[in-house]
Amino acid sequence: MEFLKKHYEKIILSVVLLGLAGVAAYLPIRVNAEKQREEERKQNLIGAPAKPFPPVDLTTNEAVLVKVKTPIKFDISGRHNLFNPVQWVKRPNGELIKVQTGDEIGIGALQVTAITPLNMTITFDGIAGDPTQLKDPKDLKYQITVTRETMSSGGKSVRAFTVGQPNNLGTLKEIIGPADNPTGVKFLPLGETEVLTITRDKPYSRVIGYSADVFYSPDKIARKGMRKGDAFAIPANDLYTIVNIEKDTVVFQAKSNQKNTPKTIAGK
Repeated sequence: MEFLKKHYEKIILSVVLLGLAGVAAYLPIRVNAEKQREEERKQNLIGAPAKPFPPVDLTTNEAVLVKVKTPIKFDISGRHNLFNPVQWVKRPNGELIKVQTGDEIGIGALQVTAITPLNMTITFDGIAGDPTQLKDPKDLKYQITVTRETMSSGGKSVRAFTVGQPNNLGTLKEIIGPADNPTGVKFLPLGETEVLTITRDKPYSRVIGYSADVFYSPDKIARKGMRKGDAFAIPANDLYTIVNIEKDTVVFQAKSNQKNTPKTIAGK
């Protein structure tokens, strides 16, 4: 005990030094162990296969893009009355008409009820006059009738032709058969380039235009046989001139603004 009393400080110091020596000896082992564990963690993190990120749900974005590509169309025309209040038109007779579609009055209410072909017909009628009264057979003349239905008067013209002598209908080019009893002729109509062969029993005919029958329903006005250039006056509206007629279409031109409006046969 005496020894401990005299040397307790040395004994404590020795124990502390031994503890420090043990700690100093243990630290390298601990450091190496930590390094090894750090290396293992690094290998696990770096060497492990990467997991792909789950795909992003773009459904809502795609829906927005579709809406942007197909914008909403606002119909400010048509039957609704937001921007198009209903128009009421007073007729000359005092009657009120509600204009909803635009076809109740004016050119919209004008109907084409029929379109008729118009022909040019050329007939050979034979010798003109009495051949027995002629002194010279060379003075024989031949009667040809040209009918152009496109003319409002009917366009029927009868002329006596001498071979080779032109007139306002055309030129008789040649006689077919005996001069005093021909069976036909070769004829060139005025303004054309094709020589036509026309016999007594076979006239020449072809379509050269059309006429139209029209009806304006609000006033119950009907016109038949209208031709190109004819005009139709719609009361309290405008004057419409026919500028073209085809086999299935009539084109009307307004006098006020020169606007063309094609019309087909009603119901077709």
